[in-house]
Amino acid sequence: MSIRTLAAELNIKAPSLYKHVKTREDIAAHIATKAFIQLGQSLHEHCESVEDLLAEYRSMARENPNIYRLLTSTEFPRELLPEGLETWAVTPFYLVTGHDPIKGQALWAFAHGMAILEIDARFAGPSNGSPADGVWEIGALAFDTQVFDQG
Repeated sequence: MSIRTLAAELNIKAPSLYKHVKTREDIAAHIATKAFIQLGQSLHEHCESVEDLLAEYRSMARENPNIYRLLTSTEFPRELLPEGLETWAVTPFYLVTGHDPIKGQALWAFAHGMAILEIDARFAGPSNGSPADGVWEIGALAFDTQVFDQG
């Protein structure tokens, strides 16, 4: 989509939009910055347990699939984000796994994989009560700090 097309969609003239953004990447960075702030705030509020964190992450991904894809796309120019924002937003994965960076990254990898599978409708069944529900539950149990520490 061009800046002109976007301006037309917003019912403004392209020069007015160019006063605020120069490229499509600038627009994506602005959207991603706001989304990472919202995601981070929400995840920080839900990092009392693995189950709560995963439920919040899943909810965000399902409710905003296009934003989720923007945030997790390899094509996104991350250098346009405020420094440290992305790391701060996903810090709850580290916190909820007992401050272990490997466990935290493994938990995020599970959550991201599950989110993408759901967004792409790779699980059979209706959205509510789908087989994915059980996989999320088993994942939460598997990543629970107490279970992890015993293994």
